[in-house]
Amino acid sequence: MGEIADMMLDGTLCEGCGVYLEGDGDGIPRYCSSCRRIQGPGPSMKVACPTCGRKVKAVGLKDHQRDTHKEPSDAPRS
Repeated sequence: MGEIADMMLDGTLCEGCGVYLEGDGDGIPRYCSSCRRIQGPGPSMKVACPTCGRKVKAVGLKDHQRDTHKEPSDAPRS
């Protein structure tokens, strides 16, 4: 992969427009404030759990609710 693509994937540059982002990306793709407004919450963005208020990644909210609050998940496990 190219250097710019690698920097977008590790969170150094905005995944949407390529602008430099301050702070450490922790190896997770990030969006600048302008692209976040257009994209909405992405999987790496944190959201508050409606049950306890804890901040978790949007992609892991269902797992958090299932594991922490014993709420059933939408999909059956096999």
